[in-house]
Amino acid sequence: MPIRFAMRPTGGGGGGGAYYRFSKSGTVQLAAGEEVEIIPSTSSPVRREISIKGENPFSIRWDGSDRSLPVFEDATYFDSSDGGISLFATSATTQTVELWVRQETEIDYDLGQESGEIDDMPMPDLSVRPFGPLPNPYLHAPNAIYNAADDSDNIKYGQLATVASTLYQFDVFFPGQMYNFTIKGTSSYQLQPGEVIKVFLCPREIMAMALAQVAVYKWELYSDINMNHLVDWVKGHSEATTVESLEGGFSLVPTMSKQILFFDTFPDEETDRFLCNCSYTPNLANPKEGGEFTINDLTPPFGYW
Repeated sequence: MPIRFAMRPTGGGGGGGAYYRFSKSGTVQLAAGEEVEIIPSTSSPVRREISIKGENPFSIRWDGSDRSLPVFEDATYFDSSDGGISLFATSATTQTVELWVRQETEIDYDLGQESGEIDDMPMPDLSVRPFGPLPNPYLHAPNAIYNAADDSDNIKYGQLATVASTLYQFDVFFPGQMYNFTIKGTSSYQLQPGEVIKVFLCPREIMAMALAQVAVYKWELYSDINMNHLVDWVKGHSEATTVESLEGGFSLVPTMSKQILFFDTFPDEETDRFLCNCSYTPNLANPKEGGEFTINDLTPPFGYW
């Protein structure tokens, strides 16, 4: 059975994510040239997510604003932090606009001609990519940081870096949807006796703080011990689950928080060994589902960077 753990929202207020317990959908008829309120306001501020789709171009305007925003032909407008203010729409042609709303409190207002619970919410294709530039996530750093002589160390494992990465991020997903992923090895890498695969989710703020430490304390981090302590700190501020074997799997239920995914193969919490260098293959048969991570190799130990 895949192991399920959620990318939970971090923090509060506008900076974190939200769980939406109530949903409603409907359609609104737009008459050519007339402005129509398509989503009512709430009596008090509320976390609300809205999606709007029309077959022809139209424009939307938030209540209290004198500026409108275009929505293009057969496109979906999505807002995950609406807040509860009313929304108006204007179309140059007569058309029917589809509406979807998810909200953390009960929805006590109508959405045009309602269709009930959201079972036809637009589902985007899942997009997972390396946490770094493509095609090579280990592109050579500016000369102010490294010179050309350091290129082989900066790239790490040469050509492997062009197809694999240590860190991954989720670019496009549907909040609350469960995605199932599988993990496999290659002919050059298999789990050793006693090893397990650890799957980590690290908040982007934590990763940014770690990168800042590397930038500020570069010379101190040439020490393996100091680098191990930094990696320990990152892992200690991450969520983790365990996959017992290759060909196993895990599940994620993402929210709107930003997380970085990485793997290691430690039987315990020690960090004087390696992180996994992986490549990701999307599910081409169903791009709305999770794909497959392949562990190609291990990144070099800190003493060889």
